[in-house]
Amino acid sequence: MNILGIYGAIGWDGNIPHMVERMGNFWVHGSGATLIMNGKLKNAINEERFSRIKYDGAYPYLTIQTILDNNKITKHDIDVVVYVCSHIEVNLALRQKGYISAKLKEYFPNCTVEYLPHHVAHAAATFYTSGFEEANILSFDGAGDHELQDNGQLLICHFKFLSGKGSTLIEHHSEFGHYGPMDNSFGNIYSYFSEFAYKKKMNLAPNTGNKILEESYPGRIMGLAAYGDHTKVDIPEIFTLERNRQIYNEEWEECFPQLRCQQPSTPSHELTALNPDDLAAWSQNQFEKFLLLFLDNIPKKIKRDNLCLGGGCALNILANSKIIEQGIYKNVHVNTAPGDDGLHFGAALAKSIEYEDTTTLPNDIGYLGITYTDEDIEEALCLNK
Repeated sequence: MNILGIYGAIGWDGNIPHMVERMGNFWVHGSGATLIMNGKLKNAINEERFSRIKYDGAYPYLTIQTILDNNKITKHDIDVVVYVCSHIEVNLALRQKGYISAKLKEYFPNCTVEYLPHHVAHAAATFYTSGFEEANILSFDGAGDHELQDNGQLLICHFKFLSGKGSTLIEHHSEFGHYGPMDNSFGNIYSYFSEFAYKKKMNLAPNTGNKILEESYPGRIMGLAAYGDHTKVDIPEIFTLERNRQIYNEEWEECFPQLRCQQPSTPSHELTALNPDDLAAWSQNQFEKFLLLFLDNIPKKIKRDNLCLGGGCALNILANSKIIEQGIYKNVHVNTAPGDDGLHFGAALAKSIEYEDTTTLPNDIGYLGITYTDEDIEEALCLNK
């Protein structure tokens, strides 16, 4: 069976950089595709490698054609296409209208089209590459995708806490309220403060920047945090941890913790007046403090020795290391591409685990592009002279 995982915009331009009035955000980043043939992982590549557009979010035409050619197959040979959804409003509308399914069937005439939730794809990518027989899994980032609630509401899921055992993923908190507007999400609030710190450090005006630059704020500020002092920043904390009896689970005999993100109450002019090094240190401290509190309060009956992290927030290596240092988990695994650039990989992997008797991953899992011959390299060198 040939399984193709895809992430990227279908039916709109995923590289539109800003909000479109009355239509929401069109920006997608990290599009790409993964091919698994008869349980063997062949390629997992992002579109930016061929388009040369940083964080390219467009439908990965170039990637898909390259993968097909590299494996000497055609679009007619794809049996299953699994598409990962995003929080973009137009993505939801196009799925509901059947547009995305129709386009994928047009592109791959003999395929079955399946969808995988955003955070489940992140979870699959990290757990199935961990080598752990059992583990807890936390997928957290700026925003996942729209999910239908029991009351009929469609809300955006910010993060999921799951457990993995063997080939099975178990969601633990779908009903526990980790949903809401994007500006209340764990990753977006960190990005919010990162933007202020970065622009202040670089003497940039508040309205300066673009989507490509914005994607780099959190990583830059994580590094800048080492130069600041978080105790010098006196503003309200941006997260709260709750243990609400309303979400008590009799099977666990404990409450599941709720991590609430609060919209920043500090005026922007006060933030820009702060020392950027100290603001960076404070943002990092908040991230670490409440992540560790959340993980340290997972109910004992579902707590495991191992933890797998996925989603863009799993790129925060300072916080990841403290999970081990504080003894909250014995082992922590983060897959090679924990951000959205690994969603197509997680999707293909999840479906291969589901459909195939065995799924084989290479040891050098960080190198899943195509093979270049000496002739290819020589030709590229000549073109660049």
